[in-house]
Amino acid sequence: MAEVSGDITFCGQPAVAEILFEPLNTAGTSTGRASAATSDESGRFRLMLDESRSGAKIGQSRVAIRVQRLSRSNNAAAKSVNSPEGVIGTLKATKLVREVRAGDNQFHFRLTY
Repeated sequence: MAEVSGDITFCGQPAVAEILFEPLNTAGTSTGRASAATSDESGRFRLMLDESRSGAKIGQSRVAIRVQRLSRSNNAAAKSVNSPEGVIGTLKATKLVREVRAGDNQFHFRLTY
Protein backbone atom coordinates (compact mmCIF):
# COMPACT_ATOMS: atom_id res chain seq x y z
CA MET A 1 0.00 0.00 0.00
CA ALA A 2 1.06 3.58 -0.65
CA GLU A 3 -0.37 7.00 0.17
CA VAL A 4 -2.27 8.65 -2.70
CA SER A 5 -3.59 12.21 -2.74
CA GLY A 6 -4.02 15.02 -5.21
CA ASP A 7 -6.59 17.31 -6.73
CA ILE A 8 -9.23 17.45 -9.45
CA THR A 9 -10.31 20.39 -11.58
CA PHE A 10 -12.98 20.56 -14.25
CA CYS A 11 -12.66 23.28 -16.89
CA GLY A 12 -10.06 24.98 -14.69
CA GLN A 13 -12.21 25.06 -11.53
CA PRO A 14 -11.91 22.91 -8.36
CA ALA A 15 -14.39 20.05 -8.58
CA VAL A 16 -16.18 17.87 -6.08
CA ALA A 17 -15.78 14.38 -7.51
CA GLU A 18 -15.78 10.72 -6.61
CA ILE A 19 -12.48 9.02 -7.43
CA LEU A 20 -11.75 5.30 -7.46
CA PHE A 21 -8.39 3.52 -7.92
CA GLU A 22 -8.96 -0.13 -8.91
CA PRO A 23 -5.76 -2.25 -8.85
CA LEU A 24 -4.95 -4.12 -12.08
CA ASN A 25 -2.76 -7.12 -12.93
CA THR A 26 -0.47 -7.26 -15.98
CA ALA A 27 -3.39 -8.51 -18.09
CA GLY A 28 -5.39 -5.40 -17.19
CA THR A 29 -8.01 -7.11 -15.05
CA SER A 30 -9.03 -6.18 -11.54
CA THR A 31 -6.93 -7.70 -8.76
CA GLY A 32 -8.67 -6.69 -5.59
CA ARG A 33 -10.32 -4.06 -3.52
CA ALA A 34 -10.39 -0.50 -4.85
CA SER A 35 -9.45 2.61 -2.88
CA ALA A 36 -11.79 5.59 -3.03
CA ALA A 37 -12.27 9.21 -2.04
CA THR A 38 -14.50 12.20 -2.59
CA SER A 39 -12.68 15.46 -3.25
CA ASP A 40 -13.41 18.47 -1.04
CA GLU A 41 -14.56 21.94 -2.13
CA SER A 42 -11.01 22.81 -3.21
CA GLY A 43 -10.80 19.67 -5.36
CA ARG A 44 -8.34 17.87 -3.04
CA PHE A 45 -8.62 14.19 -2.20
CA ARG A 46 -6.87 11.46 -0.18
CA LEU A 47 -7.58 7.83 -1.05
CA MET A 48 -8.80 5.39 1.59
CA LEU A 49 -8.93 1.59 1.29
CA ASP A 50 -11.50 1.48 4.10
CA GLU A 51 -12.50 3.62 7.07
CA SER A 52 -9.26 2.94 8.94
CA ARG A 53 -6.62 2.48 6.21
CA SER A 54 -5.45 5.16 3.81
CA GLY A 55 -3.76 4.60 0.47
CA ALA A 56 -3.99 2.37 -2.58
CA LYS A 57 -2.35 -0.85 -3.74
CA ILE A 58 1.06 -0.36 -5.37
CA GLY A 59 1.05 -0.98 -9.13
CA GLN A 60 -1.20 -0.12 -12.07
CA SER A 61 -4.70 1.13 -11.23
CA ARG A 62 -7.73 1.91 -13.33
CA VAL A 63 -8.84 5.36 -12.18
CA ALA A 64 -12.51 6.29 -12.45
CA ILE A 65 -13.50 9.90 -11.77
CA ARG A 66 -17.07 11.20 -11.64
CA VAL A 67 -17.32 14.97 -11.29
CA GLN A 68 -20.48 15.81 -9.35
CA ARG A 69 -20.23 19.60 -9.25
CA LEU A 70 -17.89 22.52 -9.21
CA SER A 71 -16.91 24.13 -5.93
CA ARG A 72 -19.82 26.06 -4.43
CA SER A 73 -17.51 28.98 -3.77
CA ASN A 74 -17.35 29.77 -7.49
CA ASN A 75 -20.88 30.23 -8.85
CA ALA A 76 -19.59 32.12 -11.90
CA ALA A 77 -17.57 29.08 -12.93
CA ALA A 78 -20.59 26.83 -12.53
CA LYS A 79 -22.62 29.09 -14.84
CA SER A 80 -19.79 29.19 -17.37
CA VAL A 81 -19.97 25.43 -17.91
CA ASN A 82 -23.78 25.29 -17.93
CA SER A 83 -24.06 23.46 -14.60
CA PRO A 84 -26.64 25.13 -12.36
CA GLU A 85 -26.11 24.97 -8.61
CA GLY A 86 -27.76 21.90 -7.13
CA VAL A 87 -27.39 19.85 -10.31
CA ILE A 88 -28.02 16.14 -9.74
CA GLY A 89 -25.94 13.63 -11.64
CA THR A 90 -22.50 13.51 -13.16
CA LEU A 91 -20.97 16.43 -15.07
CA LYS A 92 -18.01 14.39 -16.31
CA ALA A 93 -17.03 10.72 -16.01
CA THR A 94 -13.70 9.40 -17.15
CA LYS A 95 -11.48 6.34 -16.84
CA LEU A 96 -7.69 6.52 -16.84
CA VAL A 97 -4.75 4.33 -15.81
CA ARG A 98 -2.12 5.48 -13.32
CA GLU A 99 0.87 3.82 -11.63
CA VAL A 100 0.90 3.90 -7.81
CA ARG A 101 4.46 3.68 -6.49
CA ALA A 102 5.89 3.08 -3.03
CA GLY A 103 5.88 6.23 -0.86
CA ASP A 104 3.68 9.27 -1.32
CA ASN A 105 1.89 9.67 -4.65
CA GLN A 106 0.42 12.97 -5.89
CA PHE A 107 -1.95 13.00 -8.85
CA HIS A 108 -3.38 16.12 -10.46
CA PHE A 109 -6.37 15.49 -12.71
CA ARG A 110 -7.24 18.36 -15.06
CA LEU A 111 -10.53 17.44 -16.75
CA THR A 112 -12.43 19.25 -19.51
CA TYR A 113 -15.48 18.46 -21.63
